[in-house]
Amino acid sequence: MSKIMIFIDGTWLYSNSARLCDSYGDPDFRIDFGKLPHVLASEVSRHLGPNEVDVIRTYLFGSYAANYDLRDEDSVNRRRDFFDMLREEYHYEVETYPINYMGRRVRKMDRDPRDPFEPKEKCVDISLATAVLYYAAIPNAYDIAVVVVGDRDFIPMLQNVRRLGKRVAIASIKNSCAPEFADPSDESRVKDYDLIWLDDLLHRLELKYERHQEKCDSPFHHGNPYVWTTFKPRKGQKFYCDDCKQIFMKQKRDAQQEMGDNPEEELNSEEQLLSEDQESNGNVLIEMKMTGYVKKLFPAKGYGFIAADNGNDYFFHLTDLVNLEFERLFEGMEVDFEIKNQPSNGKQGSAQNVHPHFESTE
Repeated sequence: MSKIMIFIDGTWLYSNSARLCDSYGDPDFRIDFGKLPHVLASEVSRHLGPNEVDVIRTYLFGSYAANYDLRDEDSVNRRRDFFDMLREEYHYEVETYPINYMGRRVRKMDRDPRDPFEPKEKCVDISLATAVLYYAAIPNAYDIAVVVVGDRDFIPMLQNVRRLGKRVAIASIKNSCAPEFADPSDESRVKDYDLIWLDDLLHRLELKYERHQEKCDSPFHHGNPYVWTTFKPRKGQKFYCDDCKQIFMKQKRDAQQEMGDNPEEELNSEEQLLSEDQESNGNVLIEMKMTGYVKKLFPAKGYGFIAADNGNDYFFHLTDLVNLEFERLFEGMEVDFEIKNQPSNGKQGSAQNVHPHFESTE
């Protein structure tokens, strides 16, 4: 039996999802990541003949937005929920890295066209290449590396994996794949099997949505708490209906205004240059884990403020709580959290993943 490990460039796959939708003829097409490892394994097995394959690990490497405009919170949280779902439900090994948006909108089309800012993704490709080579150098870790990639930057890595005596299978997307990978003669010597086109496997990879009823956990929900949805919460994850999500967004916007924060405000050129200079020198702290105490609560509005050990105050909403009910919070309660947005220009920051503080026993 051949042991395989699957390594997925999540950023590249996400960026090219529209091409898969076009190939399938459905703009709502989504990959079922629970099926993906099994479908890829079956394709490799088909090349090997009667030999069976065993999927040892599936790795996905990606990035997420940090220090972003609050208006993009819903889409950013969906991305993070996706990574958590891969870990918890499908047992992927997921490595993710933050992209500092410096308070800006995530989508370029939503930013001021005069703003020269370009988000900088760091570490994703290097992490994937390092992992593939690391396990290739460990005896008996895997026999075949299945890489889901499209960028030619991986050519040296793939060549060296094969020099270490491992076999390589490449899965990619038509019109988003380096010519060297698709070359039938394989002059670059990067693979041991015919290229696996995801475009040809879409009928086996389609995520099928099933409508069902879920209970909305919002304390502001009116009427029957059970609503129809295609969303399936993870274990322990709270579910909020679309109407309550709109209420939450209004609460957060109102809180911003009360804090004197104008989401439409632009950074001036001097502030942009300072921020970008700090980023290039690695001085911008992103998503630090912090400890503090609940400084102020607004129960009727569903939010409050945390006074952190670093002297700053951070806004949080009930949707930012983890393993903690909003009704159980009290002023002075010690909590741990992650920084979602850094304080800037005299404005308070915001927190996420707020949970009870536990002292270390070490």
